[in-house]
Amino acid sequence: MRARLGLGTVQFGQDYGVSNRGGRPGEREVAAILARAAVAGVGYIDTAPAYGDAETLVGRYLGHSNNLRIVTKTPALTEDRIEARHRQFILDTLAASRDRLKVDAVHGLLLHQSGDLAKPGWQHVVDAMSEAKSRGWTSRIGASIYNDDQLALVESRFRPEIVQLPLNVLDRRAIVSGTLARLKSSGIEVHTRSAFLQGVLLMEPDELPEFFGPVRQKIVGLRGVWRKRGVSALDGCLAFALQRPEVDAVIVGVNCLYEFEQIERAAASSVGVDGDIDTDQPIDPVYVDPSRWPAFVH
Repeated sequence: MRARLGLGTVQFGQDYGVSNRGGRPGEREVAAILARAAVAGVGYIDTAPAYGDAETLVGRYLGHSNNLRIVTKTPALTEDRIEARHRQFILDTLAASRDRLKVDAVHGLLLHQSGDLAKPGWQHVVDAMSEAKSRGWTSRIGASIYNDDQLALVESRFRPEIVQLPLNVLDRRAIVSGTLARLKSSGIEVHTRSAFLQGVLLMEPDELPEFFGPVRQKIVGLRGVWRKRGVSALDGCLAFALQRPEVDAVIVGVNCLYEFEQIERAAASSVGVDGDIDTDQPIDPVYVDPSRWPAFVH
């Protein structure tokens, strides 16, 4: 199971997560987390140029005596129209990422904002990613998406070889829609994120922000079932994602070495949780899609 874990790095470069009250970990803590991830046999590192100095820290402290596969992302394109110059900008940004990460090539390059493919001139984005692969700078190209509509847009523009999407015990949209099964059967590498929903699923229900009131009882019920079985929230959330046969990598973020060690332990457990939540009533996506949360929640 540990080889299917991926270490997310957004916390290394930004204050991130609803449950994170301590802010970014210090550089020494980051070094300890990366060293432990390499020793523990974690399979992936997920990063991006948008994550502050996360790529620099990974390159500085990860070292090269490991089998971790690094996945990074394209830069933000703020203009309404994509032009030929953006193709070179994407390539230059990836070259800079490789320098910061101290690698000749990354395992995957993901489109960070699928909306870029809806802009006029979107072909320049796809051309840049395809050229990065042809140059040997990345083994696979793909996209990070939030929902099936974004995935449909991506697939209308190019065939992704990696798709990163949200999945957790509350957010089962990719399972219900058949997206997970379809991607896997097509030979596409599937990475999931948000196993803990930015820490929301690990918080005590009475500590949740008021925004999550409509799903609080769902979380209370789930945790009650787990508690009777002696399963912690961390164990249950992680097991749900890792036990999906369609998933190649489960990306998790941590704020300190202790959190990583807890996840490492949980990944080695054999808890079964798939039937522990009532899925008869679908959950409004607004509560499981962080991109739609009001600013005060983050």
